[in-house]
Amino acid sequence: MRIALVTRGDLFPTNHGAAVKIVRTAQVLSLLGCTVCIVTDDRDAYWRFEKGVHERVPYSPRFRAMQEWPGMNASGRWAEAMCQRIGYPAEETFLYKPQFDPQWWARVLYVGRREKIQVYQAEFPGYGLPCILAAKLLGGQSAIVQHNVEWDRLQDVLGLGDAEVEDIRALEIWALERVDHVIAVSVDDKVRMTDAGVDGSRITVLPHGVDTLSFARKAGRMQRYAQGLDDDTPVLFFHGTLHYWPNTQAVRIIAEELLPGLLRAHPDLVVLIAGMNPPTYYSHPSIRFLGPVVDLAGWIQAADVCLCPVPSGGGTRMKILEYFAAGKPTVSYSKGAEGIQAPAEVHVIEDEPKRFVQAVVDLLASKAERVRMGQAAREFVAWYDWGPIQQALIDLYSTGAGKGQDYNAWIREQRALGRPPLQPVALPDTRASIERHLPPREPSKPRTLLLLINRGCNLTCSFCDLWDNPQNMPLNRVLQLLDEALKIGTKTLVITGGEPFMHPDLFTVVKAAKELGLAVNITTNGTLIEKKWDQLVDSGVDSLSVSLDGLAETHERLRGQVGCFKRSMKGIQKLRSSSEIGLSIYFTANRENVHELVPVYELAQELGAGFDFWPVNDAPELALTEPADQAAWKEAVATLAAREQRIAERKHFDEQSLSYHAGHVETVRCLGLVDQYGVTFEGELLPCCVWGGEGLSVGNVFETPLAELWDSAEVQAAREGLYHQGCDAGCFNHSLYEFTRSTGESFLVP
Repeated sequence: MRIALVTRGDLFPTNHGAAVKIVRTAQVLSLLGCTVCIVTDDRDAYWRFEKGVHERVPYSPRFRAMQEWPGMNASGRWAEAMCQRIGYPAEETFLYKPQFDPQWWARVLYVGRREKIQVYQAEFPGYGLPCILAAKLLGGQSAIVQHNVEWDRLQDVLGLGDAEVEDIRALEIWALERVDHVIAVSVDDKVRMTDAGVDGSRITVLPHGVDTLSFARKAGRMQRYAQGLDDDTPVLFFHGTLHYWPNTQAVRIIAEELLPGLLRAHPDLVVLIAGMNPPTYYSHPSIRFLGPVVDLAGWIQAADVCLCPVPSGGGTRMKILEYFAAGKPTVSYSKGAEGIQAPAEVHVIEDEPKRFVQAVVDLLASKAERVRMGQAAREFVAWYDWGPIQQALIDLYSTGAGKGQDYNAWIREQRALGRPPLQPVALPDTRASIERHLPPREPSKPRTLLLLINRGCNLTCSFCDLWDNPQNMPLNRVLQLLDEALKIGTKTLVITGGEPFMHPDLFTVVKAAKELGLAVNITTNGTLIEKKWDQLVDSGVDSLSVSLDGLAETHERLRGQVGCFKRSMKGIQKLRSSSEIGLSIYFTANRENVHELVPVYELAQELGAGFDFWPVNDAPELALTEPADQAAWKEAVATLAAREQRIAERKHFDEQSLSYHAGHVETVRCLGLVDQYGVTFEGELLPCCVWGGEGLSVGNVFETPLAELWDSAEVQAAREGLYHQGCDAGCFNHSLYEFTRSTGESFLVP
């Protein structure tokens, strides 16, 4: 069967509920033998899924050009105006424009004809009309999947009156009456539609599913470690698209109505909240906003109890199914559990805050009850794997089986007969092949190119040898490298040296990188900021990292030039007063400046700058080996850890650096050639920024294009060697802490 899903474009990364539902639908249908195409607002290409793997398929040049014809190009603005006239919320018009936009109709017709589509499935009713048109003109079936009953959701969430949604309701019902199939995700939504006059015999209830195999794995310790939490700390978890109003309300309820009572029972309790666009105005010392997370299953496993105090909205909360699949006891509001027809032993439903708090406290007090409830939840949700649900969808489209029926009722019948759940579908490992040797993990950072753009500096630091024999990477080489970097998924460019400001084409490089969509940082000594000010500001650079290795006297002694501290400070102050460029202060700790670590941190605070620090590398004469220096380092780390959570989380790592300086740590592991990589001005590809490290080079990008080198057997062997055997190049910096935070494993070779 060949199916087209017509839907919103924000599917990758798959970090919100609607994207998960749509992408999992396409993946699993393709694993069950279908070819699935996804048509979105992307005017350049669509997605094709086969055997669980997706590819981006470009539209033909002729069709792409047709979308730029004056009338077609203006259709989007006309559709936007229609949405506003009808009364759709301005921030959500992207969900409703397709019913008025001929560009959308054309894309669906193009894909339908090219891919010989048999079923056109609209994800959300606003995509229904393009599907109806394609099915009528090209032949085939049309369907609308109701993630929510939209007019009801808008009334509930935005508090709109009947008159305000009258046109919205009429358009939605018009589309629902003209498709061949209506798919509701809950019985509650089917009732809402039938009450509005939609024929119930055409509405099939197929709930959201869950990847039961992935969420059932036992993990989570590495996530606790990353947050500096031990096994005894009570941890609660909630996630969702946090700017979506029902989820925003849930965060408010957690912060204002639940947390005070929870902290009275457990003062050390921590609530982890994951998802994009966190409402930080509800920040609290016991709440940690994680942002979007990649390994959602691992974060859920890190919790003792999961929460779902969602007070409004429609459809079904997929998060509930995910909590069940992870085997986590869950406490929810009735609305949060709507559509999940689970028995009482599977989760706790409480709508009154005090009773909700007591239910959580009771679960935290009894590990046995948490285990029992988690096991019951896993047994229940086994029936809701994506595989059986999507097979039911295929049966509906191919034979009409189950049309107008409720999948939940069928599950209850099977359970009552004592039958086991159907076999789950194992989703393919879609991680890039370069990560197959790593455990499931959160990336330590966006893939980052550390570019040593030149050798040569206007200072003569005692712990650096890159200030003599000046050489620059040629501009044409840099530009070629940036194009290649984009091909391997690079997101961030860090330009370092030498002193990058001495490269004659530095700001041309920055502009080129920004045009490619890269975030750009320059690491500098700061003495040339004022001299290059106009070029710097005009370049569009995102941030600067300025090295300060002490207060004036100490810094200038280490840097080998009188007056350099004053010049750096003048540049820093101008950055803060006259630009929006981000700023961080970097501090390299050694025996001559360790006593000034805290004062320089305080200076950074006064300047409104970020701050990072690490012990000196590859300079044994400056190592922290004397007892007084080691004591000063420990005291400084403890002081900073007491002031900032992010430093407290890495305190153990910072204290371990003393073992490195004492010579007890020789071989370390990192994520070089995975999350980060370095390229020198001579084109050498390295795992990191240890520019002089013997044996680190794994090829030359001037001789072999970076994209080709990146996937080569030699480079893969090097990255796997970094993981299994480690590296003895002689570094101890934040990349090691990032390794542990990302993988949950020690950076020391086991």
